[in-house]
Amino acid sequence: MASRILALVGDCYGARGGIARYNQDLFDALADGDVEILILPRHGDASGIALPPGVRQNPPIFGRLRFSFAAIVAAWRFRPVDTVFCGHVFMAPLGYLLARLLGAHYWIQAHGTDVWKDRRGLVRRLIGRADLVSTVSRETRRILLGWVDLAPERVRVLPDTVQDVFTPGPPSEAQRERLALGAGPILLTVGRLAASERYKGHEAVFSVLARLREKFPHLVHVVAGDGDDRARLEMVAAEVAPGAVRFLGFVPDADLPDLYRLADLYVMPSTEEGFGIVYLEAAACGLRVVGGKGGGTADAIPDERVGVIVDPADRQALADAIEQQLALGRADPAAVEPYRRPSFVAAARALYARLSGQPRRMTARP
Repeated sequence: MASRILALVGDCYGARGGIARYNQDLFDALADGDVEILILPRHGDASGIALPPGVRQNPPIFGRLRFSFAAIVAAWRFRPVDTVFCGHVFMAPLGYLLARLLGAHYWIQAHGTDVWKDRRGLVRRLIGRADLVSTVSRETRRILLGWVDLAPERVRVLPDTVQDVFTPGPPSEAQRERLALGAGPILLTVGRLAASERYKGHEAVFSVLARLREKFPHLVHVVAGDGDDRARLEMVAAEVAPGAVRFLGFVPDADLPDLYRLADLYVMPSTEEGFGIVYLEAAACGLRVVGGKGGGTADAIPDERVGVIVDPADRQALADAIEQQLALGRADPAAVEPYRRPSFVAAARALYARLSGQPRRMTARP
């Protein structure tokens, strides 16, 4: 009989964003014919999407109480369940309850800022009850183990994976002309422009553009992404770096490879990335990167073949890093190979096989 996973997630198939993509990659990897997966999302409509064999996704339910009730009903109908997967630590109470009811393994996924601060007592205790906690970076694992009572061997790193579409290729001159980017060089940043994510460092980049333009008069910073902080960022850019920043708005995933290939350097001096898959996407397209100190960035920028990490508070160091990386030319895509799909699939399946072989720990009360 196939092993069964009940997955409680915020975002998955039919949703956008890094966590949605991670969940899709994970379930794609685990769907090998011997595993059945029922996904219960709060966001994302999978209607019309061809899901992997053995994978089903119910319609999204946003409200917490409605979601919890529907999850209990769906879980009972899906029995027997071998593993309850929680795609976010905020779902730990519901995940633990279902694991207890179903006699299943209890697996929690941690992405970054969701576990960088000590959570309230109940969530903290229920993370400690997990049979497995997977994190996307070594830094997230280190921080988590610093405040939760969890045996280190039950916390494993399963980093993001780079999609096959991200490969080197010639830049599109037609795209450069259409976007009116001029001679360049072109700096690129891709990410949500959200007030809650100002740690990504857009303003730090804006602040050094004037001095960079002294050496590179036609340098332009292309910002791809949208969000509730866009209008404010546009005003900041117009004030500190007039004419140097182009805001593209939301760019579909299918168009990102060509955008990376068009740029000369990827710059996002973020200090709180859970991992930073955009760094690897850029490097996979041959684009060198400049990241910020903090979070899981060190996992996504593994060595000098990809780029460098700087403290964005040191504006001179940031400007110097951008200039130095521009002089080095293209990144070595070979550095990204360990993050390609074959490695992720092998690691995900090995992690699940290890979990399945363990005795279930659902015996003690929280």
